[in-house]
Amino acid sequence: MGFLERPAALLYDFLDRRRLLIRSGVRADLEQLYPGGNQEELRRNYYMRKLEKSLLIVLGGSMLAMLLALRAAGERRLEPGNALKRGAVLDDAGEVTLEAVLDGGKERFSIKVEPLQLSPEEAESCYQEFCESLPQLIAGKNASLQEVSQDLDLLEKYAGYPFDVEWKSENVECVTSTGTVKPALQETKVRLKAKISYGDMEWEQDVTVKLLPEELTLRERRYRELKEMLIVAEGEDRTEEYWMLPESVDGMSVKWRRVVEDNSLILWAGALFAGVLVYGMSDRDLHDKLEKQRIHMKREYSDVVHKLALYLGAGMTLRGAFGKIAAEYERKKAGGGPRSPAYEEMLYTCRELKAGVSEANAYEHFGRRTGLQEYIRLSTLMTQNLKKGSSSLLPRLHEEAERAQAEQLQMGRKLGEEASTKLLLPMVMMLGVVMVIVMLPAFSSMGL
Repeated sequence: MGFLERPAALLYDFLDRRRLLIRSGVRADLEQLYPGGNQEELRRNYYMRKLEKSLLIVLGGSMLAMLLALRAAGERRLEPGNALKRGAVLDDAGEVTLEAVLDGGKERFSIKVEPLQLSPEEAESCYQEFCESLPQLIAGKNASLQEVSQDLDLLEKYAGYPFDVEWKSENVECVTSTGTVKPALQETKVRLKAKISYGDMEWEQDVTVKLLPEELTLRERRYRELKEMLIVAEGEDRTEEYWMLPESVDGMSVKWRRVVEDNSLILWAGALFAGVLVYGMSDRDLHDKLEKQRIHMKREYSDVVHKLALYLGAGMTLRGAFGKIAAEYERKKAGGGPRSPAYEEMLYTCRELKAGVSEANAYEHFGRRTGLQEYIRLSTLMTQNLKKGSSSLLPRLHEEAERAQAEQLQMGRKLGEEASTKLLLPMVMMLGVVMVIVMLPAFSSMGL
């Protein structure tokens, strides 16, 4: 989507200057997901990706919508005097939907419209012209009807003429009624009868063709051989689920592939909706990612408090205990351990301390960055200990550890209840399947 990078950048700058992209939720999510990063650059990259996706969808949908609108405008227009033009003589009957606007409302009608009909004189004149052109029309790839070696075009309708034609061959061994020409060993004449009709009028016309001995090019011969081989292969054993295609012809290997028709289209309304949806759902995905991180941090809270209490009880200072926990996590992560959001925040706090930030401010930043009441409570305890010199930090940490453990158990029960609720619908569906399996044989045995 490089071609959309500049339009997205211009649109971003336009919206940003008018402060239309400032969303506190997105900014807070980015700050918590990427602590210490360049927030302005992160925000720009985030919105640029959203705008590029939305612009691509809207651009494609708008182009298709323009084509559909032009087509609909042409089909909607009536002739002067509320006249509706019939199709040409050669067109098929069509159906048109009309809407009548009355004082009492609107009424809609679907009417089958026949094409323009020829008068008897016009039909007779057209028939004479058709008969003169018939030899040329049915010749197909043959030079003339006196030099026939390839299939004839014996059709039910011919372009440029409104007649229905029914063909009958007097020698189906050489020429079938559909125009298939079978190889001839010598010159053979075959008479074809054409029954021509238009409305209530009917005519009959005889055409004589001369078949020449077959002369095929290499490609035509291979085509015919492959076609015959396919027919034979398909009809060999129809009790088998699969039938094998020919692998070679004239010593040449053949690679097959299936021809599949693909007529997919994108409507403008769907494209516009998808563009808006993608743009809006990006924020939700970002917030969901943050929520998952917060849940993970809540699960780690009990472990963090226990470790702090353990190290403080061993005689370490608060800063030393905090730094030791962060250092242990950094070593495990360097050795291939999993990433932990709570310990990442502690590691970031230690880097703030090394950069010269005061210990009290660093702990306050730690609590605010997490955005969770548990960590804010922990940061408050640590800050109060520094400011007041309280000696009750260790007992308070033990109390906090017990509370965290109780909250973790409660959260586990809550997740279990949510899982049970989510499983309710699949269980009901499975119950319906079991009931059908059990009851169907009973109904069958009763003849119902």
